[in-house]
Amino acid sequence: MFIISDKKKSINEHKKIAAYQMSAAGFNLLPLKEADKVPEFSLLLGNSTKPYLENKASANIVKSWFDSMPKINFGVFAGTKVNDHYVLIIIDLDKRPDFGLPITPIVKTSRGYHLYFKCRADKLPVPHRTARGEIKTAGYVVAPPSLHPSGINYQWAEYLSFKDVPLADFSNRREQIINFLDPNFTPSESFNKIANKKDYTRININTSVVPSELKKEDLEIKVKKGINKKLLIRLSKDEKVCLEVMRNLFDVKVKRIGQAFKCPLHSEKKPSAALYQTDDGVIGFKDFHRAGSFYTLPEVYYQARTGKQRDLKGATSLIWWIRMLKDSGIIELPKIMPPKEINQLPEKQKELLSSFIELLEVRQAYNTEQDSAPFSHRFAADWSGLKYDTVRYSKTALIKKGVIKKVEAGDKEKRKAGKFSLKNKQ
Repeated sequence: MFIISDKKKSINEHKKIAAYQMSAAGFNLLPLKEADKVPEFSLLLGNSTKPYLENKASANIVKSWFDSMPKINFGVFAGTKVNDHYVLIIIDLDKRPDFGLPITPIVKTSRGYHLYFKCRADKLPVPHRTARGEIKTAGYVVAPPSLHPSGINYQWAEYLSFKDVPLADFSNRREQIINFLDPNFTPSESFNKIANKKDYTRININTSVVPSELKKEDLEIKVKKGINKKLLIRLSKDEKVCLEVMRNLFDVKVKRIGQAFKCPLHSEKKPSAALYQTDDGVIGFKDFHRAGSFYTLPEVYYQARTGKQRDLKGATSLIWWIRMLKDSGIIELPKIMPPKEINQLPEKQKELLSSFIELLEVRQAYNTEQDSAPFSHRFAADWSGLKYDTVRYSKTALIKKGVIKKVEAGDKEKRKAGKFSLKNKQ
């Protein structure tokens, strides 16, 4: 018994040291559940992966993860900056490729490889997934020596760890890797790039996921209307889109509606959840641990982020649905530049401001004339993942500093929240 205990301790200590080393080398890490691939939300700031995607976890933060939960796994974000010109991309191969492995950091997985590359930010490949693997320019992978659910540890290939070799340039292997993943794949056709004209917003839609039978005009997102609401409704009824959302956000890998899986909202040994389609075609989530309760996917996403169960209606459901589509890689929204003061703000104020800007980006996706948004303390706490009191103090500070301003008063009797905008906006 003591030998087993010591062995487990050494493995956990090895994971902690490996996480320190990868963090020091510049990788953006996040904590994952023990012997699993899903985030350990209890260790995330505000139950969100976003803070560690945008800002590298410090050595003290990494230490706090393992001090709190010594057996956790940890992951590495793809799509993060390597330097001013390059970002990290990771090729997730489910089988050994038919070409020689490149000289770049490579991880052996339970059945394949993770190939780490650097790629110019202006020449990123299109995110694409086939039966052979996936190009990841966003999201994350499990890092070695974390434990796979099968009981196998992820490990660096011999002499090919990040300490042994530098990141290779993806451009030298681009065609070879893409042809291996899918010989018939044409990168230029996988994303519908909206024309760079005044008539259109710059929103990308992943047409490798969105139904191919959609007409071209359905994918054109006009400035005055934002995302076509008919398209949003159609996406909520499309099996391929909803399966992709579950895979990318919750690591639920089912192949069809009705197939059982382990509920990502609580720990369990046997599958107790499945996707179901309502009579009007909307695809949602049934949890048989809760007497077969039915939830829309935005409600599942909301609960995973906030830890709270809530019925989402109308505009609230819409903005969480758009945010979920964005976070799962189905759509890419245009960016709103933050005010220059953001770099001088304390950390919590910076987090709140960033989440408010993200809310504006989501709202402008379906109505580009909206440059303000309701932002009550309670909603802001849910949206940002910050505590209620932190939101209250931080929002007051941002208003006093003139970074955001109230442009429309609320009405308590009508339960209508006041609207806010960034400075210099009406």
